[in-house]
Amino acid sequence: MTDAESTTDQLESNAEQPQMEFDVFCHECGYNLRGIVTTRCPECGTASPALQNAKPSIPWAHRESLGNVRAFIRTVLFASFGLRKLSQNVYLPIDFAESQKFRRWTIGTTMLFAIAFVVWFQVSGVSGLLSDSFITDLRGMIWPSVVIVGLLALYVVLATGVPSLFFDYRDVPVSLRNNAVALSYYCAAPLAWWPIPLAISVLIILQNPIDIRNRWLAVTLTSIAFIAPLTPIVLWCFQLFRIAKRVLRGQTGRKVWLTIGIPLLWFACAILVFLLIPLAGFYTWVLVDALS
Repeated sequence: MTDAESTTDQLESNAEQPQMEFDVFCHECGYNLRGIVTTRCPECGTASPALQNAKPSIPWAHRESLGNVRAFIRTVLFASFGLRKLSQNVYLPIDFAESQKFRRWTIGTTMLFAIAFVVWFQVSGVSGLLSDSFITDLRGMIWPSVVIVGLLALYVVLATGVPSLFFDYRDVPVSLRNNAVALSYYCAAPLAWWPIPLAISVLIILQNPIDIRNRWLAVTLTSIAFIAPLTPIVLWCFQLFRIAKRVLRGQTGRKVWLTIGIPLLWFACAILVFLLIPLAGFYTWVLVDALS
């Protein structure tokens, strides 16, 4: 390359762009690009998409043009399977209120699946599709089903909020911290389709694969029944780790704590919601009944 061509390329790369009046970070090194008027990061020299296009690539951020339903479906797919692309958005300005709306849509979709499953369970019992005596007894317990759905809704709310606690570090730039917290809500996207592998698992279990004569087929079906519901959870955790890898550069201890701490808090929330709260409710009912 001649000196003239090199100079031309340099002039083009340094061409003035609209100056950023908010905190935007380089997608490679995390350098704050606020006030920068070139298309390259002055810290690492990388051509930064943050300077060329400050709008996040998350489809939900473009829902005004896509529509709510279409934007939601695209964001679920993007956040579930765009493993590298989602984490890159942590350096772009992310609207916290919009991320909360997506979180509510995710929770709502999950609960719709849960309610649909309960209705199917009841209808299948009445129509005789589920003839097992134990399942028939469960079908007659309508109120416990309603309570379980309510507890599940509470658990999903807690589970989708827990990861944000692990990005609230005071030594991380405020804008980057806020972006990471907002992006952690998008990571819950796999919950929107989690009931599908869960339903597959339930259907396999109802068929009693252990009784199948072909041993390898029985082992395969049993493995699918246990692994399928874990797939969305693994993707969720992996997305959170990708964000932590970009935000907490060189802070291995914090990334390890996030990897271990989030599943532990999810488990603690499960104990609180599905064990302690029902026990407290049962104890209160017994106490009131005894006093009356």
